[in-house]
Amino acid sequence: MKRPRGRPLREDAPVSRKDMLGAAFDLLDHKGVGAFTMRALAERLDINPMTIHHHFGGRDGLIGAMSEYAYERVSVRDDGTAIERIRELLNAYHAQVLRYPGLTMLIFSQPNVFPKQAERITNEISTLLTEAGLPDHRRRLWLEILVDFTHGAALATAMNGRIGTSEPVEDHGFTLALNELLTGLNG
Repeated sequence: MKRPRGRPLREDAPVSRKDMLGAAFDLLDHKGVGAFTMRALAERLDINPMTIHHHFGGRDGLIGAMSEYAYERVSVRDDGTAIERIRELLNAYHAQVLRYPGLTMLIFSQPNVFPKQAERITNEISTLLTEAGLPDHRRRLWLEILVDFTHGAALATAMNGRIGTSEPVEDHGFTLALNELLTGLNG
């Protein structure tokens, strides 16, 4: 019996969406941002690149789905001071950037891609800075300082050989420096 023409139904696809995401992270971790193409991913999965496009709507959609997977659990509790909650949120985000450093570099290399999860986390930090009593001009400045510091610290640690590990990595230098920054926030 001949296969009908057209796209397979998503549930009938030869590789699942979850498999594609796993292979995408693996490709990124082992080959780097420069080698991260839809064609390379399709070859790794032994599928047609259009299958990936069908599931994610293209490269930007794939990056968005990877971000959703990596950062959806980065959250903050509802109780505690604004500073305590900023610390918690940045520690959680730092841990995920350490776990998926290639994804962060991929997002940085695609200026037109600002995933929803990154936007959500940034907005939560901004809201907490407002809650901490910072006027708008200081809130914007501290938002950039804290986000850039978190990215830089995580990527520096990852580049020192602790890249893409599923084990939680304790980065005491980050914790100490973040505490200093947050202490200075109200100064």
